[in-house]
Amino acid sequence: MGRLVDAITADIVKQHGIVPNKVFFLDPVDGYSTGDGTLQKPFDDLEVAFDACTTNKNDCVVWMGKTNNSKHELSAAFDWSKSATHLLGYCPDVLEGKRCRITQLSTATGVTNLITFSGSNNVIANVRINQGVADATSLVNALVTSERNRFKNCEFAGIGNALMSAAGSASLKIDGGSENLFTDCVIGLDTIARDADATEILFDSAATRNIFRDCIIKSYISAAGFASVTIADATGIDRTQIFERCLFITDSENQAVEQTAVFNIPAMVQGKIVLKDCSHLSDGESTVWEANARGIIWNNTPAAAAAGAGGLMTILD
Repeated sequence: MGRLVDAITADIVKQHGIVPNKVFFLDPVDGYSTGDGTLQKPFDDLEVAFDACTTNKNDCVVWMGKTNNSKHELSAAFDWSKSATHLLGYCPDVLEGKRCRITQLSTATGVTNLITFSGSNNVIANVRINQGVADATSLVNALVTSERNRFKNCEFAGIGNALMSAAGSASLKIDGGSENLFTDCVIGLDTIARDADATEILFDSAATRNIFRDCIIKSYISAAGFASVTIADATGIDRTQIFERCLFITDSENQAVEQTAVFNIPAMVQGKIVLKDCSHLSDGESTVWEANARGIIWNNTPAAAAAGAGGLMTILD
């Protein structure tokens, strides 16, 4: 077992750039309620594993997703509040359908936010966060309020029930969070229809310098007014939010709903959206990045029309 622990520790250094202080093992299926977090006797509860960690020490929770049903159910909102405290899923690193899953207990209500990341300098990798119960008061799947976290190959699968498609609902909300990096993440769901009140990514409270790289933002919509990304108000973002090589996808029943715009942007007093080598596709051909000509989105993808061609980054207004 010692050699295996050493191999996992070496992998953490190589894959995530972290030199662990302590490594605690989590196995929600075959772990122990009296576990000590060792490989021989892993914890069976995510919150217990989190409690064992010490903030700002580079402690790691290694989630052993070895079965088809390795999930942790939350009955109340949970805050990953410690800094330099990492959650690493060890299961097949597919983009969608990861087996290391955080979900909402089916009988729990009023769970907003399902999980909050208020700690900084963390790596969260290869984990699916899924909120899907018949409750109109559980609205935000994952909330980020902190700084300098990396979310690597994670899924933010919110609004997993039709009742959740309501004002303020989001798969991912960044509320004042800054300098976070999302790489190879899938944000949204294409199984439950969204109306115009919902969104996949919601920015608020001067979210600053967040980067989305090689991400898929996906939705199944029932209203043309649904926006994949929403800025809450005039000061919802600050500086830049950058999307690099991201794909925005919306589908609808019988290909009947044409999304009006990918972004919902109010009259702004600060901040920019930068789209670098991004694409979107939806049912029909009418979708634009943003419908109100706010002058907030900068895009380097040439438009079909000659006036927008040339490959240079241009302001969309």
